[in-house]
This record gives sequence, structure tokens and C-alpha cells, in this order.
Amino acid sequence: MKPIKWATALIYAFNSFCIAQDSNKDWKPIITRTSIDSTFDIQAFDDSTTLLRLENEHILITTNNGASWEPISQIKDKIIWYDIDPYNKGNRAVALAAGGNRFYLTEDQGRNWKEIKLNIPERDDFTSSCYLSTHPTRKEYFKVHCVSCEQQKDDWKDMFNKLLKRSYHAVSSAVSPSTTVSNLNSKARRAGNTENDKNNDNQNDNKQNNDNGNNKNNKEQDDKKSGWKYVQPKCRGREYVSNNYGKTFREIKPSNDYEQDDAIIFDNLECSFAKISSKSNIKLDDSSLICTYEIEREQDKDIPVLTSVEFFITNDWGRTLTHIPVLEDLVVTNYKILNNHILVVTREDKYNEYSPKKVWVSTDGKEFKEAYLPTQLRYSVDGYIQEDSTGRIILPISKNEDEDLQKHHGMGEILISDSTGLKFEKIDWGLDNKQGYMSLIIPEHLKGTMMGTFVSISTDNKGHGRNYRKGNTKISTDNGISWSNLKIVDPENRSKYSCNIDDVDICSLHSFFVFQNMAVPTAGILMTIGIVGDGTNLSWTDAQTFVSRDGGLTWKLAFQYPILFSFGDMGNVIVAVPFRGDIDDDPESEIYYSLDQGLTWEEYQLEHPIFPTELVTTTPDGSGSTFLLSGISMSNPGDLKELSGSANFLYTIDFSSSFKGKSCQDSDMENFVLNGNECIGGARYTFIRRKQGSSCLVKKVYEDLHLSEDPCQECTEDDYECSFEFTKNENGECVLDKRLLGISDVCSSRKSSIKLFPMQLSRSSKCKNPLKIDKVEVQCNENSGSGFSPVESDQKILTSEYDFQSQIISYRYFDTSSDESFIITTKDRKVYVSNDGGQTIQKIDSGDDEIVEIVFNPYFGSNAYLFGRSGKLYMTTDRGRTFSSTQLDTSKHLGFPIEFNAKDQDTFVYYAGKNCDSVYNPDCHAVAYITRDGGRTFKEMLDDAIHCEFVGSLFKHPSDENLVLCQVKVRGKNERNLVASNDYFENDNRKVFDSIIGYMSTGEYIVVATPYSEGELRAYVTIDGEEFAEAQFPQNINADKQESFTILGSETGSIFLHLATFLEPDAEFGALTKSNSNGTSFVTLERAVNRNFFGFVDFEKVQGLEGIILINVVDNKDQVINKSQEKKLKSKITFNDGSDWSYLNPPKTDSDGNRYDCFKAGIEKCSLHLHGFTERRDKRDTFGSGSAIGMMFGIGNVGEYLAPKNQGSTFFTTNGGATWTELRKGTYQWEFGDHGGILVLVKDGERTKNIHYSIDFGKTWNDYQFSEQEVLVKDIVTVPQDSAMRFLLVTEPKTSRMGATKIISIDFSRVFERQCQLDFTSKSNPDFAYFPIEPLAGVCLFGHQAEYLKKTSSNCYIGNYPLSKSVRIIKNCTCTRNDFECDYNFYKAKDGTCKLVEGLDKQEASNICRKTPELIEYFEPSGYRKIPLSTCQGGLKLDKFSDPLPCPGKMKEFRKKYSVEGSFFFIVWFIPFVFFLACAWFLYDRGIRRNGGFARFGEIRLGDDDLIENNETDKVVNTIIRSIFSGLSKFGSGYKILKRTASESILRIRERMAGRRAPTYSSLLHDQFLDDADDLLVGHDEDANDLENFLNDDGNFDIDNDDTADPFAHPFRDDPTPPVDDISTTVDTSDAPINDGPEVNILDNHSDQE
Repeated sequence: MKPIKWATALIYAFNSFCIAQDSNKDWKPIITRTSIDSTFDIQAFDDSTTLLRLENEHILITTNNGASWEPISQIKDKIIWYDIDPYNKGNRAVALAAGGNRFYLTEDQGRNWKEIKLNIPERDDFTSSCYLSTHPTRKEYFKVHCVSCEQQKDDWKDMFNKLLKRSYHAVSSAVSPSTTVSNLNSKARRAGNTENDKNNDNQNDNKQNNDNGNNKNNKEQDDKKSGWKYVQPKCRGREYVSNNYGKTFREIKPSNDYEQDDAIIFDNLECSFAKISSKSNIKLDDSSLICTYEIEREQDKDIPVLTSVEFFITNDWGRTLTHIPVLEDLVVTNYKILNNHILVVTREDKYNEYSPKKVWVSTDGKEFKEAYLPTQLRYSVDGYIQEDSTGRIILPISKNEDEDLQKHHGMGEILISDSTGLKFEKIDWGLDNKQGYMSLIIPEHLKGTMMGTFVSISTDNKGHGRNYRKGNTKISTDNGISWSNLKIVDPENRSKYSCNIDDVDICSLHSFFVFQNMAVPTAGILMTIGIVGDGTNLSWTDAQTFVSRDGGLTWKLAFQYPILFSFGDMGNVIVAVPFRGDIDDDPESEIYYSLDQGLTWEEYQLEHPIFPTELVTTTPDGSGSTFLLSGISMSNPGDLKELSGSANFLYTIDFSSSFKGKSCQDSDMENFVLNGNECIGGARYTFIRRKQGSSCLVKKVYEDLHLSEDPCQECTEDDYECSFEFTKNENGECVLDKRLLGISDVCSSRKSSIKLFPMQLSRSSKCKNPLKIDKVEVQCNENSGSGFSPVESDQKILTSEYDFQSQIISYRYFDTSSDESFIITTKDRKVYVSNDGGQTIQKIDSGDDEIVEIVFNPYFGSNAYLFGRSGKLYMTTDRGRTFSSTQLDTSKHLGFPIEFNAKDQDTFVYYAGKNCDSVYNPDCHAVAYITRDGGRTFKEMLDDAIHCEFVGSLFKHPSDENLVLCQVKVRGKNERNLVASNDYFENDNRKVFDSIIGYMSTGEYIVVATPYSEGELRAYVTIDGEEFAEAQFPQNINADKQESFTILGSETGSIFLHLATFLEPDAEFGALTKSNSNGTSFVTLERAVNRNFFGFVDFEKVQGLEGIILINVVDNKDQVINKSQEKKLKSKITFNDGSDWSYLNPPKTDSDGNRYDCFKAGIEKCSLHLHGFTERRDKRDTFGSGSAIGMMFGIGNVGEYLAPKNQGSTFFTTNGGATWTELRKGTYQWEFGDHGGILVLVKDGERTKNIHYSIDFGKTWNDYQFSEQEVLVKDIVTVPQDSAMRFLLVTEPKTSRMGATKIISIDFSRVFERQCQLDFTSKSNPDFAYFPIEPLAGVCLFGHQAEYLKKTSSNCYIGNYPLSKSVRIIKNCTCTRNDFECDYNFYKAKDGTCKLVEGLDKQEASNICRKTPELIEYFEPSGYRKIPLSTCQGGLKLDKFSDPLPCPGKMKEFRKKYSVEGSFFFIVWFIPFVFFLACAWFLYDRGIRRNGGFARFGEIRLGDDDLIENNETDKVVNTIIRSIFSGLSKFGSGYKILKRTASESILRIRERMAGRRAPTYSSLLHDQFLDDADDLLVGHDEDANDLENFLNDDGNFDIDNDDTADPFAHPFRDDPTPPVDDISTTVDTSDAPINDGPEVNILDNHSDQE
């Protein structure tokens, strides 16, 4: 009987359903249309039919769900924005009036409004605005944040208002407030940077950088990100609070208010209430406010903006401020207040916006603990930080710098904490390459449910923009414990899918925007837009719309195109509107709706085609059945560009009469249990919802969706989480993590072992009976990898490891200060990237394509290019975070290096072989391809080109900014030409040299090597790409032929060049020379400097210091030439750029405290010798660092000569090489961190498990064990600037097989207590001091005396502050002969004077005006010019031979400079002159003329009383006259006596000197004798006459006598400060016949690039 009853019941139910459907078939919703102006912001009061909307700066209200609208008459002002109070949604709304200081508030759903006014100035220029927030539980508490900025141009106004509005909504409309410190200011700065600003920034400087050898402009983009640049306007943010409904307000003020400080360019105080909802568990008072006060202080030029943030809490409306001790010295970037936690994000480095960040968590606002993050947090945490249903923190991290990526508002990765909030883990199911963004939604009404989508983005090979490439969407219904794909269960539409929907692993739903309308509560009924497939080819054009009834576990197709949708009646009513009206082959727009939870859909035709802009339910809790649709009319439904905007509509859609108004009964309802009836967090959760086929609506309007909770009795492992010191392994077991153990304080008692629970019950679990968990024993002192170090227990070093199954063949950091990203290549052609200094390492996804070459852009440090064997080029402009790819020309990639434009990162050249199917093909030749769009497209630039450079971007004053030089191989000949073009060889292609060996760029010079005679070459130099001059080498160099030279580097100032003078194998050496600033005339510095067969030279400039160079010289060169001895090397140092050399002072004792054997001998027999560049395994390993001022390491010995390396010790200096200390016996590798604040040593060539480090500048050293087993450390590296606190050890394990390698990351960031304080606007900087370099103290070099900024405290770290730029010139010296060099086309003669090169003309003097547009005058060439680096003042003026001449077009400015204005002349000269004439005439008339004239005064005696004196005036006049004549008489007598005495003296001197034959120069410059000139002229009569003629020219050339002693022996020496990446270029022709052509090798010498 039972089966019959059930069958009967089912038949009855089915018939009832069909009858109900038929009865509702002809029913249509009630739709009313209202024509409106532009309206985009419609908000509804909760549990009412009243809505508000903003239209044309006025608020309109409806009380009938949008059927009719009326303006609010009580508000007369224009309204900027409005919002319904998120904490009082049923009745309160607030609106801001134009002017920025008035609000309107309603407490009764808009019926009545009252004005709230702040006592601040009203402004109508859009540069000031305020926003009001309310308290979640205390209605009388208000908080107002106001921002005011300096008035700017009009285009700033709109941007300012948008930013403030966006900032407000992020705070007030969210459930919990979040504050991003400097969010407004950083966006304002970015928005204020126009494209012209960017171009100007990139083109400002193209000089070598002292820190890393790259041009300064290669840092422009990274500098902007790290806070080095700022853009006006200056803005101020202030906070006001009220506890009486806004009747009065009180301003919250910080401890120090910098309102009157002109150096402050931005300051912002912003607060949030500590309670965010009635469910808040934060243990603070209702009146408590959490505040930040951020200031940005402008410092000197080229010094980064100093950011500081004051973080405090107040519970008495700002009367007293409570500061958090652990946060006081940190820069707080943002904070978030949640129901259970307060989360604060701080920045490690106040000078770098993208430095690693730390997360601090508190539950009471008093004690903040640092949370563990699995990776470095460097970029913004500006997503929606929230807590899930268990109280865990969801932390979204933005890792995208590309603006195109940021449009998607996606997060690079998402971290989830444990229940304590102190340990975070990554969601690890995203795509491996992480090239895209992640979205995560946690529907509040679906307990335990999370949905996430990861979408990678790439650029197509034609450069048409970005498209979705790969995607992955997953869902979890158990709080993230397990994740699964979105399964399609849709048998009736099976044929519409391109994959097998039964195989969920390769055929699942991948969603674009999982968050669409999930804020509207439903009982598991969801919709989303996405694509079904394996996720490898996602495109919005293929997007469809899907519906789910089981909380997202299974889905079915609803529409074959994207739609806008919304829910009503708890999901029983769904409204959908297509974005395009014609997408369903019907040109008219329509509305679709479903009354059976998405099973079937009905259509309602609209009268006009529209583009829908907003679809919302009038009841935010999802209980109502009325909707509002706003749209813009379309003249052409198929073209979204045809939006007329003239007719805007608002539709009200009412479903309340459906099913004849029937309300559901209990029999129409069913239970829906979340998570498939499994426990979630120790409980089961159930909804009661309408059955899908019931013909009714729930109609419980304004009643929230109810979720019942039933705690589970037995706890399971899902209710547990790993304890802090443990992490889950691949099997899901909690195992000890030694890095976490190092962070934890459980071993702080220094016990040898301790017992810990591996798992702990989640704090939010509601299960009744816990599991029995056994403790495990943990060894605290077994491995220093746990973090122990000799410093105090709370200061720990951390390590992390990564194993490679193949040998590492290359590794290199990106040259940027933004983060610590590097790329590693292994022998199996796999490429890996890390963006956090090695803490995490990820394989780059190139599919099956092997990477054969990696090229880094030397000018833009974030860019790298990876060549695939398939012909693909993979490009990154954000340090490996994302890659785009393009297919290169089918021609064969030749492996030549890419050539980059120094000022345009999108322009570069690569080389491919055409017709090279066979290398024997005579038509096979090279082709240079150029891109102007960052590699998206390429085109042929020049056939047969093998080396091109954008030299116009390198020169300071190029002949043309687009100038390109190319080396072209002549087909069929062993010959190469040099050609040039100003238009990338489209129309301009001119030959510069017929036959060259090669050319190379170094700094601002181009050096071209050309064949001269058999086996010999000549060098030509240009500094503008137009005029080439032959390099003139000293005549006294013992080199019969110029066979080989090595360019050792340069910067603005001169070229250092090594000219080989002896080239026998294993016996090579040569002369070290230095050029003038033109690079054309060289002088000898040392004659026998060591080099090797490959052209490398033992030469190194001390980075960051002026004029210090170390070399190794061959002391027995004569014996080496005679082949009687091998080379004996000695080390030398100069402190004045090569003018004087000395041996290195040895330490007094060795590392054991013993004297050296030779200590009694002189320094020639007992000095320090160091192994130089010719012996380095890695040419990037330099003695010192440009950021560690004065510090150097070296391997060597003390004695007469340099001993073999294996007999050496490790030495160290802190004063630029003036004095040295032996640190340890044996050879060690070294590295600098934090600008020398961290020094690390590790054994070289021997297995070890320890490093040695110092944090007090080498005074004391500590050991740290980084590994349980000994490994062979191949290298120790860090970022190129040596500014990081993290190091990488590239190691070879003892048990390695097949060349396996291990990377060990060592993190010192926790060793220091704080960041050092450095503020140039403050008089006190206790952590820093200026010091001179000892040998140069008090000595003038390059026209000045300098001091260098150094850290003096060892308990703080420096960060990203560029100490190498902190040089203070304490004195500018007077100019001497050493401050001048020979001008262009002049050379220095034997006597030291500058003479014109025979056959050349003087350079056109006015050219300097073209090169320097700001000049208004120039001088005719004198043959001399001031050395560019010299800052001397006064003294000699050898470069100013003529009177100044006006630059072309600058006559007006020239006349203004040298002419006297009429009014000035009249006041200063004419009026006094007239007054003088009047006085003189009065004296003459009253005192001389009427007393008989001048004749009378010639006769009278001064004592006579017969002058006319009728009154007092006459007496005064006569007294003046007597005084004048008396003075003239005495002066005349004295002159006669002096003349007679001088004549007698001269006569006696001539008599004594009658026999001297040499000429005298007593008449030089009108009897002014010049000591410097005399030194040059003695013994050189002809040259003396030349100089005399020069000095006696009509130009009134004037030279002051300089009595200052010259500390250096040789004039004409300048000081180019070296780059870190000096380019050592060797041209060697000794062994090659001329017809084969000498070989050109470009070698990266002395680089600190890791």
C-alpha cells in the first residue's frame, strides 16, 4: 500500500505544479517606467518601501518602492554625496553639502532633515571636503574626517572629489571600517603625475649611478613607488568627534601638530571607532577611537621623503592619547578593525613604500603581537580585509603594479589566519605562475562557504591589450579545509559544453566575478558569470551565466551570455537583464525573471532598448519582491558606443502579485543543510526555504533569513588547527616548522628540549568532546635554523631553504629598491623567480618551452626578457610577478644581447638570423629588429647589423636624441662598418667609419676601435655621437703599438683606460691612463698595472668615495720583460684619483694578535697586498659596496709581494683603505647588508654550516649555524644596492646528486631593535654622523673638501636610505691649475699648457648654449675648461678668456643681466652726482671765487685770516677749503719722495743683475706674478711666449694669486666617481692578423650586480 500512496502523492503534486504553472503562465510583473536624469546611486532604507537617489546634486525620495519620486524640500544646498547609515539602516541617512562643512541628517527615513555644521571654513573649489561616520551602538556618537588641499588647476578638482568619495564609501558603507594610511595621498600623487611628468622624470638624469653602475633614470619608476617622488598639492587631513548628535564637535589632535612646518608636504590624522558592530568582542570602551597621524616631510634634493606615522588610541575624545610601545617607531601603513581582532600593518622601511611589511594583531587594543606571514608582504593590503565565520582573518594582498591589472581590483594572493589571527597561510590552489589576480568571497549568510577565483592575465603577441588566459575557480563549504571545482550538473544542456561535464577535474565552471550580488541573502541560491572548461582559455566574449541551488557546489546553465541579476523573496524571485539587448537575437531590450529558483525563465519586453547600469532589490535583506532597474537609452542596441544618454530610465519591477498573491505554507517549505549535512566548525547549519516547485512566495518582508545551528557532539580533526610552531605536510599532518619555532618564544628559556601539542582546537569550534592530542618533544638547540643567535633571545635570525633538483647556472637580482626579487636558471633550462628574497621561490610557467637566455634591462631595473627555444620572448616589467609573451620573427635567434634605450623602456633591439636554415647558407645574415611598444610588435630596422646602441639616450648632450649607432658586417668580407641614423634607419642611414674593429659605450662616451696598421689599432672617442676625436695617449708609454687596451669604466669626468705594454702569456701588464672629460687626451697614472690574457685588470675604484682606487702593479717588470722572473705583484692605493700612489698600510697585528714577520722592515718591504680582479671567480664580487661607505674586504697577505691566494687571510677596512684589520686566517666570501650595518663572512672553498656576521661595523663578530649538515657555499649574494637585511647562500649539499643545489635564505630583519632615525630637517640625528676620509681630511680634491654620512648606532637598521648620496661639502676651495683641463680639440703639451691639435679647429663656442638651454652667455674658447666634477670657486679663471657673449636668442636676458635699469641708475648714481655738483659749486662760489679764485689760494698761506667771513656759513666753507688744499699739498710732496726712492732702488737692482741671461716675467699681468704659471713656463721659452700672449690678450684676463699649497703632484686630474657596474672592455689585436680583424670583447667588470 505504501508504494501506491507515494506514487499517488507524487502524481498529485506534479499535477498541482503544472496547474499552478499554467495559472501563473500569463501573469506579468507590474513594471513602471520613470524618465530620469543620470542616477547611479540608489539606496533603500532597511525594512521599508522608502528609497533615496542622488540626481543632479539633489536627493530624491520615494516611499512606494520607486513608483514615484519627489525632491527633498528641506535641503536647499547642492549635495555631493549621501549614504544610508550602515549601522542604522532602517531610518538614518547622512548627506554632505557643497562647501565641505555642512551635513544633513535624517532619523526618520528622509521625512525630516536637520543641518549639522562644522566650525571650519567653507570652500567651493572642490579641494576640501568632509565625511561623517557613525557608531555601531551609540547613535549619538559622530566622527567627521576632513581633507583640505592647496587649490590646484581644474583637472585636480574632479579627481580630488572622486578620491574622497571612494575613501568614504570604503569606510562608512562597509560593515567594518578600514583605514589605509596615506591612501588618499598616494593616489593623489599618482593621479597628479601626467605623462609629461613621467617622461621628464625618466629623462632628467642619464648619468652613472654611484651605487650600482646604472643610469640614474633606471630607478625613476621604482623611486616613485618607494616614496622618493611626490607631486603637489599639499593636503591635510583632520578628525572631529561629537558625542551629542553633532551639536558640538571636538578636534582630535596628535601629540605633535606640524601645521606650521613648511617642510611637511602631507599630514593626515584619521580615526575609527574601535567597535564596528554590536557583535564586537574588542575589549575597549564604546568611546574608544583608534587613530593614525601620518606626515611626509620634504628633505634635501635627491633625499627620499621621510614618512612617519603616530598610532594611538583615545577613549576620552582626544584629551589623552595612548601609544602602543611596539608600534611607536614603526610606519603604520594601514589598520583594520574587525569583530574579534584589530589588525595593524607596518612598514619595515620608512623610506621605501614597498619594503617588507609586518602584521600586528590585538584582541584588546593594548597588546599587539606580530603575526607570521608565509611570504614577504610588500605591496598593498588594500582589499576587503575581513573575518570568516570562525573569526579567522582574510588578508588579501595586491601584487600587481601594472595599471591594467589594477583595473580588475584583484588580489595577487590571499592569506588566511588561524583562529588566533597570528599565523597566516596562503590559499595554495591558485595557478602556479601567479600571473594575475585572485578574488575571494565569503557570503555572510552561507556559514563556512568560500568561493575563490584565480585568473592569470597575459598580453597577446600583437599587443592588442590584455585577455584572460588561464583561470581556476574553487569552492569550500567547510571554512577552507577542503576545496573543490565548481561542478556542472546540467544533463539537458550537455551538448552545449565543449568538455565532458562528468569529469570535474578537466571540465568545471570558472567564474569571473564570484562576488556578484552574493551580498543579498538567499538559502543557497546563487548566480555567477563564467566559462565551462579546463580553465586554459578564458575570454569574456565566451562568458555565460549559471545558477546554483546548493550553495555553489553544483551549477547549471541559465543564459548563454552575461547578465545583470538580483534576488528577491530569499532567492525565490530572480531578475536578470542582459547587458546587450540584441544578444538573444532580439534587437529590443528585455527583462528575464524566474519564480522557481532559476529552473525556468520568463521574458518581459521593454519599450525602449537600454543599457542596464544598476539592478537592485528594494529590500537589502533579500526578503522583498520589488526591484529597481536603471538604464541608459541606446540608439543602436548592438553597439554599446551608441549610448545617447539623453533618455535615462528607472524601472520599478513588482512581483508581489505573482501566484495570485499566495503566501507559502509549511508544506511548501524544505530544509537545506549546508556542507552536505557535515559539521562546519563543530556545528550543523540549516535553512528552511521554499521548495523549488511551490507556487507561492514566502512574503516575510523585512524578516531576515534565519540559519539554525546544531552543535556536533564529537570533535574531529577538522575542528583542529596546527599549533603555531607546526605546519601541515603533504599528508595533512602537523609537523614542526623550524622557522616558526624560531619566531615563537617557547624556547626562550634556553632549555635543550620542550614538549608541545602539534594541534590545537580552533577557538571558534562548537564541538562538545575534544580529541586526545599527544605532545611531541621538540629540540630547541639542535639547529640554529630555529633562529637562535648570540644576540638577545627576542632578536633572532631566520632561515628558509629551497632545493633544486638541477644545478644552478645563473642567478641575478632585479636592480631595484622596490623589493628583493631575483631570477634563477638551472641546468635543465627551468627558470624560477622569488619576490621575497628567497623566502618563497616559484617556477616560471613557460609550458614546455625551454628558456635559453635571460637579459635584464640595465636602465629599468624591473624589466627582464626571457628567450624561449620555441622563438617566444617572455617579458616582465614588474620583477617577475607577471609575464607577457610574444612570438618573435621566425628567424633564428642569434644570442646577441638585447640593446636597450636608456630613456624609454618600451624601445629595444634584438638580433635574429635571416636565411639561416643552414649556417653554410651564404645568404645567412643578421638582422636587427626594433620594438617601440615594449616587445608587443617588432619590425626590421637594419640588415647585417650585429651591434646597435641608442646612443642618443646615453649622451648628456647628444647631437640627436634618436641617434642610433650600429656596427654592420659587410657581406662577403671580413669587414665591419659603423653607421648612424636619427630615424631608426627608415630614411637616414649614414656611414661614420668605413672599417672598425668594434665600438663600445662607457658612461657618456662612445669609444670606437679602428685598424691602423698590421696588428695595431687606434681609438676614437665621441661625447655627442657627431664628432669623433682620436684618443691621444702619452708619448712616454713603452708601447710600440697600440695592440690591446681595456676600458675600465667612466662616468661624467673621464675614462680610465689600461693600455697593454707587454702581452706575453701569463706576463701581461700595461699602463693605467686617465683621460680628460672629453675622453680624448690621456695621462699616465701607473706604468706596470697587472692584467691577464682576457684583458681583465687589477683595478678597482672604491665605490661611493671620491678619488680612491686600488691596483696591483708588476714590481719586477724589467725582469718579466727579460723573461728572467715571473710577475711579482704589489698592491697600491691612491686617494686623489691617481695623482699619488702609496702601498697599503698593513695591520699592526694579525687576527691572532701577533706581529707580522716583516714588521721591522719599511713599508716597501712590508705592506698589505690584495688579490684583485684578474683572479676573481665572479666578477661581481668587489672589494666594497657603494652603499657601505668606506668599507672593504679583501683576500691577501702582508709582506713584500702578493702571495698565492691559498696562503692568504681575510682583511677589512672601514675608512676607505687607509687602515686595515686582519679578520680571519684563510679565505672567506663576504657580503654587505643594510648599507654595511650587516657584514657576513662564510668560508670559501670549504664545507661549513656556519656564517660569521657583525652588526657593529666589524668590531665584534658572531657565529650563526644555518644548516644541520655542512654544505659547500658557492656564493653569498644580496640585492645590488646592498641595502637589504636578507642574504642568499647558493650551496651544494654534501649528499647532492646530479648537481643538485640548495638555496638558503638568511633573514637578519629581526636582529635590530628599530630603524635608525635620520631627519635632515632636525638638528639632532643621534644615529648618524659625518666623517671625512682620513687621508683626505682637510685636503681639497675636485675643488672641495667633503664628509660622508655614516651610521654610528649598531642597534638600528638603515633601510632604503641612500647613504652613498649623503655627501656633505664642507668647503669649496679656490680654483687652482688642478681644477682645469684642456678643452675639446686641445691637448696638453709637454710644458703642461693646452694647445690646439694640429688640423683641428676650436669648437664653436656657442654650441654650449645649444647643449645647455638655460645659459644666457658664453665665452670664447681659451683652450682650458673647468673639470666637470670640480666645485671650486674664485681663484684661477683659465676657462674665461674673453668677455661674456650672449647666447643666440638670449640677448634680452643678457642685456638685462649686464645693463643698469634707468630707475636704479637714476637713484644710485644720477641723484648723488647732481648733489655733489651742487655742493662743489656752492664751495667754489662762496669759498674760492669770491676770495680771488684758485690763483689766490696758490698764493695765500693756510694760516691767513684775510678770507671773507661774514657769517657762520662763510667760516665753515673756508675751513673746508683750507683742509682740501692742505691735503693736496701733502700728497704731492709724498709722491715726489716715493718716486725718487723707487728710481734709486731700481737702478741698484739693474746694476747687480746685469749678467743674467734668462728673461724675466715681472711685467706678466701688470706686475702680478703667478706661481702656477711660472712652474709651467720655466725652461720653455716658446710656450712661455704663447702663454704670455694669451694672458696679455685684450680680454682683460685676470688670475688671482693662489697661495694654497697644492697637495698633489700632477695637474689636470679629475675625479669621476665610479659606477658599481664598471664596463671593462678589451680590444686585443696582438695575436690576430689585420685581415682577420682584432677581436672586441665587452666584459662586465667590477659589478656588484648579483
